[in-house]
Amino acid sequence: MSILIFAGFDPTGEAGVSRDISVFKSLGIPSTAIPTALTVQTSERVLSTSEIPIKSIKEALKALGNFRAVKIGMLYDEKVVKIISNFLKKRKPEFVVLDPIINSSSGYPLISPKGIEEMKKDLFPLSDLITPNLSEAKLLTGEDDPEKIAEILYSMGPKYIVITGIEDANDLFYDGEKFELIKGKKINFSFHGSGCFYSSYLLGVVYLGCGPLQAAKKAKEAIETYMEGLKSREKK
Repeated sequence: MSILIFAGFDPTGEAGVSRDISVFKSLGIPSTAIPTALTVQTSERVLSTSEIPIKSIKEALKALGNFRAVKIGMLYDEKVVKIISNFLKKRKPEFVVLDPIINSSSGYPLISPKGIEEMKKDLFPLSDLITPNLSEAKLLTGEDDPEKIAEILYSMGPKYIVITGIEDANDLFYDGEKFELIKGKKINFSFHGSGCFYSSYLLGVVYLGCGPLQAAKKAKEAIETYMEGLKSREKK
């Protein structure tokens, strides 16, 4: 049984479906990807995006075999959101992680305004865990305080919330009852596809048997180790 990925295609291979597949492969987990959009980008910025025909996505869904869990990344627009939400209602996977991507790190929009609203209305209630970074979380709720943001996001339907990068490289985990600060290291380094890496690693660890909080902690450790390795290689 594999993990099913919905995400955009990044030609650099550093984010989107390529990053997700590589993370799951590193954990020994098979995966299948259905691209939701095409992008033209470099490691520094997104230049353009274009839709994948809805007919192609529907055909890919029909051809799917068995899978246990789902990772969702870039969604492009409300039509893609609707197809995925209808599919999840029908197939009922064991665990769904949604990384609610709104803009690229350089500020390029990666989902339409209608897509954002449809995602909140239709996909949040079908997601077990969502992993917005702080800027995304603020856009989704209109709030600034991380704990208030987490409570609002939880009220939209997900069972668990992880807000990444809230302060001093920390993350905030919320399960509807208690908050837990996941402390991180200050590493003066960033990399393209970090959000994809984190959310995929978290789902992979859940797939292998960890609970959501422990998985969030392990994903935090993994991404920091990866960043330190990249930083060390860059210096050489």
